Amino acid sequence: MTRGTKKSPAKKPIRAPRKTRQPPVSFPRDCRLFKNFGEEEFCRICECMKVRELHLRDKQAFVAESDPCDHIGVVVSGAVRLTRTRIDGGRNVLETIPPNGVFGSTYVFRDAPSMGIGMSAVGDTTVLLIEIERISRPCHKVCNAHMLFVRNLLAVMSQTTFALKQKLRILSQRTIRGRLMLFLNIRAKRAKSSEFDVPFDRQSLADYLCVDRSALSAELSKLRAERKVEAVKNHFKLLA
Repeated sequence: MTRGTKKSPAKKPIRAPRKTRQPPVSFPRDCRLFKNFGEEEFCRICECMKVRELHLRDKQAFVAESDPCDHIGVVVSGAVRLTRTRIDGGRNVLETIPPNGVFGSTYVFRDAPSMGIGMSAVGDTTVLLIEIERISRPCHKVCNAHMLFVRNLLAVMSQTTFALKQKLRILSQRTIRGRLMLFLNIRAKRAKSSEFDVPFDRQSLADYLCVDRSALSAELSKLRAERKVEAVKNHFKLLA
């Protein structure tokens, strides 16, 4: 090397950009259960809890009342209806879970051998199923993603408990009109509008309110005549 010639610095090897893992199932980013989750954390949860994805047809039942309490679920698209069979063979609609909603969280952690509720799809539906065994007994790593998931699950369970209390409040009304109007007012407050949709057809709404369908239809007709409610299928508008 000639005196006075500077040695050129060694070039650093160019590293390939780190590839982001793709989730093995649909990632419901807007679900409260996965609040503050990125794709990497979601992938870890999918591996840790053996998350499965189901694609269901309209009215397809995928959980029976006699099934064991071993999963909670998330609605990715479509909706899930929770029902319970009465002694007379009829059914009560407990709830309809919309997209990004969580179902089963208030049932699976009970000390009971079976779910006690049935679950079926409303329209073409995609759901994720998560093993509760993996939630209550995490792997030895107990990663941050798992701890965040548990915190989110507690928040979801709190919201679900509040919704169940609202339904008890509705059913405590002595008349069909009282139940219906309280239900509609709750939905209007949730929508922040006097005009809104409900996740029920007439029969399902009657089942949810625990009333006869024909009696419900008759009460709706009276409310229309009194100019208190407008209703077309599952679309309602409160007028007074």
